[in-house]
Amino acid sequence: MGLFDQVMKAVADPSRQASASQLTNILGAAKQIGTQNNADSDTMQQAMTVIGGFVRSALKEKRQTEGNSAAQALIEQGSANGAAVIPALFSNSQLTEMISAVASKTNLNTNQVQGILPMVLPLVMQFLSTGNKKGGAAVTESNPILTAFLDGDGDGDVDMGDMLGMAGKFM
Repeated sequence: MGLFDQVMKAVADPSRQASASQLTNILGAAKQIGTQNNADSDTMQQAMTVIGGFVRSALKEKRQTEGNSAAQALIEQGSANGAAVIPALFSNSQLTEMISAVASKTNLNTNQVQGILPMVLPLVMQFLSTGNKKGGAAVTESNPILTAFLDGDGDGDVDMGDMLGMAGKFM
């Protein structure tokens, strides 16, 4: 089952944190960040796609080396404070590579990318946390959205921008 399907399943599951209003808030915040930074929705979608790919790699590595609970803990940390989780997710070289990749795929310059990253990263993490169980379940609890995001469909292409675009059309 793909990422979009897992999100819709989580929205329909009353035991999960996902809700239509939560997804609407995430989409609205992404649009607002774009507006504040003179970036249209296509540019923001492209930026989210690149950032999502780097987040996927970092979380996948964290899960492989330290376990699922470590990846889940980073999601929780990043949902609350994107700037604080950046050094926990990315080395300096990974961060430089990500900023360069976002700048090359969008019309944003590196300063703009550095400025939006601490605002966009929490949105990615909040999106991933929608699969958590309600009521403060342990971080070792299975999160189907995180699993779908990390495992993908085996082609190595998990497109956060497309996912948010589909969710926006659905909402």
